[in-house]
Amino acid sequence: RSSMSSSFFSRVGALKLKEFPEFVRKTATEYDYRGRAATFASEYKTKYIDTGSVTPLWHFMTGVFGVAYITVWPTEYRHMMAERRGGHH
Repeated sequence: RSSMSSSFFSRVGALKLKEFPEFVRKTATEYDYRGRAATFASEYKTKYIDTGSVTPLWHFMTGVFGVAYITVWPTEYRHMMAERRGGHH
């Protein structure tokens, strides 16, 4: 996987800015996101949901926690910095 990503980044590094949007369009088409997503969903269902595993619940809870943390973090950071400067009461 790392060779695939390093190849991607080396190709991106060789592009001019004007060439980048077309490169992304072409690369996304080649990657077949829909097919890979369908395969992933089918394999996930077979591995976890059909077996009655509790793992999907943990995945969901972790995802919600991650999104909540990322969403709230900038506000918390601003409050912390304001408090350090003495402007937060």
